[in-house]
Amino acid sequence: MEKTHAMLNHLTFLIFFLLLFNQQTLTHAGTINQHIIQDLSPISGYIVKIQAPHTCIIDLDDQDGITTGDIFSVITEKESLKHPVTSQVIGKLHEIKAFLRITQIRKGYAFSQTIHTKQKAGIEPGDRVIRYDQISAKFLDFTENGKHIYTNLLKQLPHFKWHVYTNPQSNDKLKKQASSLPELFFINEKKGLEIRDNQHRLIHYYPHKEIYLSPVLPIDPYDIIPDSMYAPINTIGKIAGLTHTADFIVNKNQLLMASATNNEIVVYHITPNQIHSVAQKQIPIQYQPVNLYWWRPSSISRPHLTITYWHDQDIESRVYIFDNKTIKTLAYGINFHMAAFDQNHDGNPETLLGQPMDREAFWDNRVFRLAYFDKAVRLVKRFKSPYSFTVCSSAIGDLTGDGYLETIWVSGGVLRIYKGNTFLYKTYVGNTPDQKISYDIDPMSKKTLFRNASIYPKPVIDDLNQDQLAELYMIHCESPFLSQLGFQSQATKTWIKCIQYQNQMFFSRQISRIFNTNIQAFTIYNGHFIVLLRLEDRDDSNSSTKIVRWKY
Repeated sequence: MEKTHAMLNHLTFLIFFLLLFNQQTLTHAGTINQHIIQDLSPISGYIVKIQAPHTCIIDLDDQDGITTGDIFSVITEKESLKHPVTSQVIGKLHEIKAFLRITQIRKGYAFSQTIHTKQKAGIEPGDRVIRYDQISAKFLDFTENGKHIYTNLLKQLPHFKWHVYTNPQSNDKLKKQASSLPELFFINEKKGLEIRDNQHRLIHYYPHKEIYLSPVLPIDPYDIIPDSMYAPINTIGKIAGLTHTADFIVNKNQLLMASATNNEIVVYHITPNQIHSVAQKQIPIQYQPVNLYWWRPSSISRPHLTITYWHDQDIESRVYIFDNKTIKTLAYGINFHMAAFDQNHDGNPETLLGQPMDREAFWDNRVFRLAYFDKAVRLVKRFKSPYSFTVCSSAIGDLTGDGYLETIWVSGGVLRIYKGNTFLYKTYVGNTPDQKISYDIDPMSKKTLFRNASIYPKPVIDDLNQDQLAELYMIHCESPFLSQLGFQSQATKTWIKCIQYQNQMFFSRQISRIFNTNIQAFTIYNGHFIVLLRLEDRDDSNSSTKIVRWKY
């Protein structure tokens, strides 16, 4: 028995040592974040239709991993390569006859524009296309110490035609080099790595902290800011049970929080030093709360609550009214994901959006404005949004200060920011949210095919630094390496990240200490962060949620 314990202790020490060694050498070892490699890796498809003289439709969409701005090579397969000994076909030679740029993505297909065609080479339906195949690529290093990034990109993206490493003095020449031939520029600057086309259009941007981000060990110990650098945390109170979803609203100069557990919806009044319940509503049996939002149709309306449930392998949303310390049902049986947004930034989430469920992707690509009239929630009109936008885990606001609203949402561990259908920015935010739905694509079929959908807490838009330009605040979560091996003592780490727009680009930074538990939801009120922390016990009856606050 003692030998067994000794062996286990040695094994545990070895795992910790390897983990520590991995963390300390992560930055210098130079393994490029696989999200970057996936964004630039070859993806193969076919021309479906010639829509116009310079417009083609291909059979790929963002579920295949493509994005607006991607460049595809149109190829002609010339001959098969046969092994001289075995006579087996080992590959095919091909020739590039045209290049396409993705301009718009729909469900199941994408529009592309012809940007270069060789003489006498026509594009036809059935032609094969490959993303970034033999595209010329230049790495421009304005930091003077990014050659290791270039070297790793060269190794992991061999399908590009790489130019030699260059260390220019300025990128003024880049803006003058626009031509019809496609070319990608990897611009390495102090804030991050930009990827632009030969027309200087931004395709991707990666802050330096995320270039070497690992899905297993994302936190470099040299980048961890000590807790002493942050404001002290004050506990406001604790509520029994684990909160699935929560949202906040200011009503009559009071901060209200609505939260949903397995059994009930509760509205709380939150003060700087305490929290107390003001209304409760029982949740029907076998209904799992997915997301909850406050909704106020107008500035003089009573606060409404919209909540989407998972029930009987489908979604069902309901609308409640909070009135005089009671929660009354207004509408039910609504087959939409529902969420409310404050588009005019007056403090009232007046815009109600609904999104049907798609059993393949969980989120349909159609989004609608909803309103309550004639004693029912009804469709008003189609809401224009990017194809993969989700009404949950999202926000709408002007982050760039140009007077136009951006749509912001999180899915698959990645936050995306779009203006209309134009991509602006994306960043990795973690892959371990608490809210997960497992469902059967076809419940009526004898064959079971399960899918998983993750529901992330929604981001918050605020101008905390008072520079007249709003910032985006969101939760970043990571699951440590040992917890993935089954060590239950290893807690998920979460923190709050801030995304700002400055000098015509987005960049992100950590602005809170790291918690060894899940952040369930948060808001910003009177310059303070109000945060819900999950306190999970092996005995579910002892689990709870703690509400804390700290000054920015």
